[in-house]
Amino acid sequence: MAIRLISKLFKQMRSNIITGVLLVIPLVVTVLIIVQLFQWIDSVLPAILGIQMPPGLGVLISIVIAYFAGLTAKNYFGRKLIAVGNNIIAGIPFLNKIYLTIQQIIDMVSTNKKQVFERAVLIEFPKENCYSIGFITSEANTKFSLKVGQRLLAVFLPTTPNPTSGYLLYVGESEVVELNIPVESAIKLVVSAGLLGADHAMALKEGASTMKRGWKWTDLFTGKKNEADIHDPRD
Repeated sequence: MAIRLISKLFKQMRSNIITGVLLVIPLVVTVLIIVQLFQWIDSVLPAILGIQMPPGLGVLISIVIAYFAGLTAKNYFGRKLIAVGNNIIAGIPFLNKIYLTIQQIIDMVSTNKKQVFERAVLIEFPKENCYSIGFITSEANTKFSLKVGQRLLAVFLPTTPNPTSGYLLYVGESEVVELNIPVESAIKLVVSAGLLGADHAMALKEGASTMKRGWKWTDLFTGKKNEADIHDPRD
C-alpha cells in the first residue's frame, strides 16, 4: 500500500514538474528575446556614434529616428530622397545585393496582400514513404519549372521545434499532398514536435476544437487518452 502511494505521488510530482517546465519555458524564452533585442537596439546607436549613452536612450532615439523616417517617406520630397538613396546604393557592388535582397524580403513579409506561407502540405522527405510538413511559399517558378519539365512549387520545410530554420525545396506539384488545415495549426504541429497530434489539427479545421470533456494541452502529460475524446461534428 505504501509503495503504491509513493509511486502515485512520484507520478504526480513528475507530471507537475513537466507541465510547469513547459509553462515556464515560453515565458523565459520570450523575456530573454525581448531583453536581448532591447540590449541590441540600445547598443547600435552608441556603437555607430562612438559615445556612451544611458541605458534606454539608444532605444528611444532609434524609435524617434524610425518615426521621422516613416513620416518623411509619406511625402513627395521624402519619396524622391529615398529613391535617390536607393539608386546610389544600387550602384555599389556587393552592398547593392545585400540591401536589395533584404528590402525585397521585408516588402514581401510586411505586405497585407499575401501571407508568407500560402498553405500547409506534406512532402516525402527525407526518404520515400516518410512525410514532412512543409509550407508553400511561392508558385511563381516558371524558369525552374521549364528546366525540369514539370510545374515546381517552392516549399519551406521547417525544423522542429524551431520553425524559423529549415530547407527550401522545389517540389513537383504532383508530389505535394494538400493538408487542408490552417497554416497556424500546421505550425503548432511542428513546434510541438507532433505532441499536439494531427487529429487535433484536423479537428480545428472542421470546427471541433473543443473536446467532449474540455480537453487541455496539459492532458498530454497526465497519461490520459486524448484521441477517443475528440469530438467529431459528423457524429
